[in-house]
Amino acid sequence: MTTDDTADDELSSTAEFEIALGRVIRTALENGVDPRGTWEYRNNGTDADVEVMVVELAD
Repeated sequence: MTTDDTADDELSSTAEFEIALGRVIRTALENGVDPRGTWEYRNNGTDADVEVMVVELAD
């Protein structure tokens, strides 16, 4: 996945990142988008490219 969008919210801590990530995953699930799997995020040369893996945890 590649995007040119910029974030409206600035994240300044790990806790804020976790909250934002949780919001994205919850919104995806509520809208029928399965977030599980491996996702690539490419920054078009501005910063490091990353790969994110979302795995469902057992209860």
